[in-house]
Amino acid sequence: MNGLYHGVQRLNHAQIDRWNVVASLNFLPAEDEISIVAGRVPELARTPEGMELIRAMVSVAALTRDGFAAGDVSTLMSPRTVITWAQNIEIFRDSALAFRLTFLNKCDESEHSLIAEYFQRCFDTELPESMAIDF
Repeated sequence: MNGLYHGVQRLNHAQIDRWNVVASLNFLPAEDEISIVAGRVPELARTPEGMELIRAMVSVAALTRDGFAAGDVSTLMSPRTVITWAQNIEIFRDSALAFRLTFLNKCDESEHSLIAEYFQRCFDTELPESMAIDF
């Protein structure tokens, strides 16, 4: 626990010691997450291109999780966020705009360029927030 969520406290050793079994919960394997997103947003998943889009979205999410674990970014994408992003793509018909409105705007501004780089790696598209773009 890192205090990311309000009201969540780290358990002390005496409390943890009272449990017979302690489990760790990690994120789903990518293929399982892709299947869940496809199931929740079937219109997007209807074509091979749509499935590739979902695959790229899950890859961006994985990069944010890795970045969070490494301490590079302070916000990560949950599977729920990926589903919301997919739903917003259906509304806006633009994966970059939907990404910005669903996730990027929630992130600390100082991290926008790194998160834009994650997007660029998976979508081969630069966002305006990327440092690679000259203004």
